[in-house]
Amino acid sequence: MSQSNNSEIREDSLKEKTISKKLYLIGLLVIFAMDYSQYVIGGFGPVLGMVIVYGVPILATGLLWGSPIIRRALTHTYTALKFGLGFFGAFTILGTLAATAIFYVIFAFDPTALNLLNRPNPVLQVSPEFAWVMVLVSLLVVGPSEEYLFRGFIYGGLLSLLKARHWFSLAVISSVLFAAAHLYYAFVYGIVSAVQFTDLFTFGIAMAATYYVSGGNLLIPAVIHGAYDATAFVGVATSAGVGALLRGFMVLIGVVVAIALFAQRTSKRSPLSP
Repeated sequence: MSQSNNSEIREDSLKEKTISKKLYLIGLLVIFAMDYSQYVIGGFGPVLGMVIVYGVPILATGLLWGSPIIRRALTHTYTALKFGLGFFGAFTILGTLAATAIFYVIFAFDPTALNLLNRPNPVLQVSPEFAWVMVLVSLLVVGPSEEYLFRGFIYGGLLSLLKARHWFSLAVISSVLFAAAHLYYAFVYGIVSAVQFTDLFTFGIAMAATYYVSGGNLLIPAVIHGAYDATAFVGVATSAGVGALLRGFMVLIGVVVAIALFAQRTSKRSPLSP
C-alpha cells in the first residue's frame, strides 16, 4: 500500500463526527464501573458477568458514539490483516522480552516472586469440557467486545478528541487503560503482575496500531484477540503443550509478516513514514 493511500485511510477516519469530552468520559466511566463491579460485588456467574462487563458498556458506548465505530469496523480489512499480524508478532516479542526483564529485576530483589508467578490463572480454572465453550466465547464474545470497547471507543475516541496528538501517544494511553481493566492480575500475582500487565500493554499497542493504520478496522483486531485468548483455553481442554504450540504458531506467523513488512520498508518508503 502506498503512503498516499495510507494517509487517505487515516484522513477518512478523522472526518467522522467528533465525540464530546463529556460523552467520552461518561463512556469511560461506564466501561470501568462495570468492569470493576465484578471485584466489588462478585458472584455474577459467567453469563450475567459477561452481560455486565461487556453488554452494558457496549450498549452505553453504542448510544453515545457507536455509529462511527461500527461504520469503520470492516474498512480496509487487508491492510488491517497485514499490519495486524505484523504488529502482533513484533509487539508480542517485545512484550515477552520486556516482561522477562521485569521479572528478573523483581526476582533479584525478592526470590520468592517465583512462587507468585506459579499461581494458577483464575480465568483458566475451568473443566476441560467447559474450556471448549470458552474457546467459542473468546472468539465470539471476548475478542470482539474488548476490541470494540478499548480500540473502538477508548482509542478511537481519543483519536477523535485529540486530533493534534500523535497516534502512538494515544495508543499508549489506551493500552494503559486496557491493562488496567484486567485488575484481577494484581490481586492474584501481586508485584509479579507487572509481567502480565506488560504483555497486556504491548498487545494493546499492537491492536491500537492496527486500528489506526486501517482507519478503524475492528474485525482483524477482534479475530487476533479472540484467537490469542482461545489458545489458552485449548490448552486447558487438551494439554498445556497444545495450547502453547498454537499460541507460538500465531506469534510465529506474526513475526514472519513483521519481517516481510520490514523488508518491504527497506526497499521502498514505508506507508507509516511521515
